[in-house]
This record gives sequence, C-alpha cells and structure tokens, in this order.
Amino acid sequence: MMSTTVDSVQVHLRTVDQHRCAIRKLGVSASVRSVPIGNAVGATLAEDVVADHALPAFDNSAVDGFAVRAADVVGPEHLPVRLLVSARSVAGGQPAPLHLHPGESVQVMTGAAVPYGADMVIPVEGTSGFVETFGIEEVTIHSVGSKSNIRSRASDFEVGDVAVRAGTSVTPAQVGVLAALGRTHVLIESAPIVAVLSTGSEVRPVGTELARGECYDANSAMIVADLLRCGADVHLEPAVADDVDGCRAALARCAAVADLVVTTGGISAGTEEVIRLALADQDVEFVSVAVKPGKPQACGKVEGTPIVCLPGNPVSALISYELFVRPIIVAALRNPRAERTIRTVRVAGEAVSASPVPRVMLGIVDGEGARIIRSHSVGALADANCVIVIPPSDGDLGRSGEYPAWMLDSLASSRRGTCI
Repeated sequence: MMSTTVDSVQVHLRTVDQHRCAIRKLGVSASVRSVPIGNAVGATLAEDVVADHALPAFDNSAVDGFAVRAADVVGPEHLPVRLLVSARSVAGGQPAPLHLHPGESVQVMTGAAVPYGADMVIPVEGTSGFVETFGIEEVTIHSVGSKSNIRSRASDFEVGDVAVRAGTSVTPAQVGVLAALGRTHVLIESAPIVAVLSTGSEVRPVGTELARGECYDANSAMIVADLLRCGADVHLEPAVADDVDGCRAALARCAAVADLVVTTGGISAGTEEVIRLALADQDVEFVSVAVKPGKPQACGKVEGTPIVCLPGNPVSALISYELFVRPIIVAALRNPRAERTIRTVRVAGEAVSASPVPRVMLGIVDGEGARIIRSHSVGALADANCVIVIPPSDGDLGRSGEYPAWMLDSLASSRRGTCI
C-alpha cells in the first residue's frame, strides 16, 4: 500500500518499503513444533497422523441388546425363539473373551465387546427384555432387523492407515479423531512464536500501583492482543527498566524461545535508550525511516533470532507494528483471513499540511467518509478504527481527499494464538 508513494522521499532516509524489505530478509518463519492436540485447532498439520492401532480395536455393539448367532434367529421359522443368556458384556473391559455357542445369547451394552461366534446384535426392543441372572434365564427374540448392529474391528482405521493428512487445518472434530487414536500431541506449522518486550523505567505492569512519573504498559497489551488474534503464539516478557544488563538478559530469554522478538521503546537518540545500548554488540541496525510517526526503527538479529524494534510512544508503536511487524506475521501464518481490509475513503476536515514523507495516521471511518485523528496521545487509540495513509506532498492537500485506509477490524484467525 505504501509502495506507490514512499520511493519519492529524500534519499538519506530509509523508505518504508526498504525497511520492510530489510525485515523480510531476516527470514521470520514458524518452526514445526509439537503442541497438545487441543491447541492445534485451526493450525496446519505438519505430519500425517497414522493409526498405530486399529479403530475400533475390537468388534463392539452399536446398540443395547443381545449378541446372537444369525443361524439361531434368522428366518420366520425361528421366531419367536428362546435363547439362554449365558453372560453379560459391558463397555469398559472384559476379564476374558466371551464365546457364544449355538442356542445361546450374550446380553451386551452399547460399545461393549461382542463375543466370539456372534454375528448379530438384536436390539433390546425386539426382545422380552434384559435379565438379571446369567447362565439360567432365557430371553425371547421377537423380531430381527436387517442390520448386524456390530461395529467391526478396524472399520474406521487399520494399523498404518493415515487418519488425518499433513496440510490439514485441524478442526475440533479431528481433535476427537486424534484423541481416539491415543495422540496427545501433534506437529503443526505456521504458528510463529513472537516474544514481546516493553522497555522503560517508567513502564509498569497493569494491575500494579503507579508512582509519580510511571505509566502502565499499553504497548505490550495491544500488540499481544493482535498477535493472538492473528493466530501467532506469544511469549510476553515482563517490561524491563532502563538497565542495560537487565535488558540484555530479557532479550536473551526472548531469543531463546521465539521465532521473532518485538520490542517497544529505547531506540531513539536519548541518553537512556536501553535497547540501543543492550544490542550494541548484536547484528542489529538502527535506522531512520521516512514516515510520520515512527521515524526511529531497528531490525536485525539478537542471539541469532530475528528482532524488530519499535518506538515507545503507543500511537507510534501501533502504527509501526502495522507497517513492519504485522505483515511478516500474517505471511508466516499463511492466513489471508488476518489481512487488513483496505478501503479508499474520502477524508474531510482541516487541510492536510505539506510533508516530504508519508504519514500514517489514526482515523475514524464512518460509511464512505473518514476523518483523521491528529493526536498522538493514548486517548486517540480509543476512537480509531483505521489507519489512513497520506502520501508525501510539497503543498497542503486541501480540506478533503481520497486516501487508503487500513481497517483495524480484520477477521480473527481460525486458530487463536496462545500465550506460552
């Protein structure tokens, strides 16, 4: 969306497209990994799930009734017929296999093993009813249907059958199949782990009491919320103060567990820019990008793991995330549902002033019209439902114009990410 406008900016600044290209070259991708089957819903299987045992593992009854030999009951000359009830078979295990002899029946419950020699189960509704003592009482068979009412061994899967194929987007129903096969974990792909770290001695976790000069960590909250909605898994590292050693340790923890590290704050030209100082010995490039807001940016690798460093102001952090982080996560997820809806909207209101660099501004879309929120304060986030891209210009753009708007209400992924 920015590519038609960003290449006209001054050459001494990196363009948005150039910075995006630098981030893509980091090779952010998801590793194939094992997850509990319940966490795999919506993810893409990275393996064929092969049955290592037959399913069902034994012949079992599909109804409550009596297991019989068809030769004893089939044909009008047989009915009604009285058969000895020699034993009972219930779901949940049988001490020893049961064998059915001519002239006998076995009282059997749904899901229970069918005795050897039986080739039919008569539903209890077609009989005189259940008995209480076995080897003595008899049952009268009144009617016989056309179905055997037996679920045969391996009628679902034989040993070696592929039950669910690699490349499948896992559904809750397929989780049931995996559980029936005894699987507790499966290998999935396209679920990158993103570690998120906010910095600043003034940043405090939500739920704690603030002292003068402190603020809550809004950046991590909004970035994590969108990553989870996209379907990425997230490691949220507690915010670190402006302490270089502490920041290095936090970055090392993030790099050890993540496919991508995202930080906010600590990358400008101040004396306490902790991310810049902590990454001084890493392969990370700190640059100026031709965009407002979000000029200070950084990307590279920390301990071999890709890292993208964003500004600390919440509005700048959100817009930088939309420009530089979200696109590579959506690409790694291969999840088109998470793509931002892009609309062309007519912006009305105060004249848009001249700027040699593109601006990406919070806005409110209402119908086909829109207005720009000019504040960069946290309060601006409360009303915004889009970001509006304003191209560079040598003069004022007037009180109205048509611009692309990225809507902030994309569909959620079929698999919501998890915090790990």
